[in-house]
Amino acid sequence: MTRHADMRRFAETWITDISPIARMTLEENKDASSRCKVLWNGDDGFEISDGDIKHVVDLRWKTCTCRSWMLRGIPCPHVICALYHIEQNPDDLVEHWYRKATFLKAYQYSIQTMPSMKMWPESENPSIEPPEPKPMPGRPKKCRRRAKDKPRKKFGKLSKKGVNMTCSKCHQLGHNKSACKSEVSHAYFESFLALFNVH
Repeated sequence: MTRHADMRRFAETWITDISPIARMTLEENKDASSRCKVLWNGDDGFEISDGDIKHVVDLRWKTCTCRSWMLRGIPCPHVICALYHIEQNPDDLVEHWYRKATFLKAYQYSIQTMPSMKMWPESENPSIEPPEPKPMPGRPKKCRRRAKDKPRKKFGKLSKKGVNMTCSKCHQLGHNKSACKSEVSHAYFESFLALFNVH
C-alpha cells in the first residue's frame, strides 16, 4: 500500500525528466560514441564506423542495425554519434516510458485503506464450501507411511562383477552360451544324445 507513495516521492528526486537508470545508460552510450566515426548522406541516413564494424542509422525511422535503440528505447552510441554530427540532443530521442510523467501515471492511483477482517460486516450470502470428493475410476492407491525403524527394501539385482562365468556349450570360462563362438564337438553331441536315449 505504501509503495505507490514511495514511488511518487522517488520520482521527485530525479535530476532530469529521464529515469536514473535510463540516464546512466544514456551517459554510458555518450561516452562510447566518442570512438565512432560518422558518414552522412545529407538526409536522415548515417554510416557509423565502430572499429571494424559499420552500422547504418536512419533517424527518420528510428532504426540502427545494432538494434539496441529499437529494443531498449535509449539511443545507442551509433545514434548518439549521428545526433552529435547534426547538433541534436540525444535526450530528446529517449522513449516516453522512461519519462517522469509516464512513471507517475503508473502510481497515480492509491490503494485505499481498509479495517481489519474482524470488523468486516457479516455477509448473508451462503458460504462457499469446497466440492465433495468424487471417487475416481480404477483401484485406489494405498498411501502407506513407512515406520522410521523399518529397513528400506533394496531394489535391483546384485552385481555380477568379478564372477567367472562358465559356458554351457564349450565349458570354458569367461563367457556364456549366448556369446560363445565355438561349435559343440561331435563327441559331446553324441554323448548328449546317448544320455537322453535320443535316436
